[in-house]
Amino acid sequence: MTNPVSAQIDGSIDSAVATATQWASMADASQADRMWDQSGPAMQSNISRDGWVKYLGAVKKDLGAIGGRQWVQIVRITNPPNLPPGEYINIAFSSRFSKGLAVEKISMLQTTGQWIPVGYVITKIEAGAAAAKTR
Repeated sequence: MTNPVSAQIDGSIDSAVATATQWASMADASQADRMWDQSGPAMQSNISRDGWVKYLGAVKKDLGAIGGRQWVQIVRITNPPNLPPGEYINIAFSSRFSKGLAVEKISMLQTTGQWIPVGYVITKIEAGAAAAKTR
C-alpha cells in the first residue's frame, strides 16, 4: 500500500519536473518573452524582460540547438536567502546542445497547487571537463 504522504510528494515532484521541462522548452522555441511572463515576481524584479531576452539569445548562440535534456538532480529548499520566504525546488538537467554539453538549473517557488519558475541558469560544460569525467 502506498503511503499517502509519499504519493503527494511524488506527485508534487512530478509536477515540478513537468513545469521545469515545459519552461525550458520555451527557451528551445525562442520564447524568452513568454518565459519571462510566466516567471515569478522574484525573477522579474531581478532581470528585465529585455535583459532576459538578451541573456537567452546569447546562450542559444553559444550552445546552439537543444539535442536533448534529462533531469539529474532535485533539491528542495525552504526560505532561501535573498528570496521571498517559501518552499522552493531546484531542478538540474543534463543537456546536449549542438555546440556542447551544459547543465540547466531551474528554480521554482511552490504556490497553492502550482510551481512558479523564478530562475534559470545554464552552465556550459567545457570540453576538457567532459573528457575528464569519461576517464
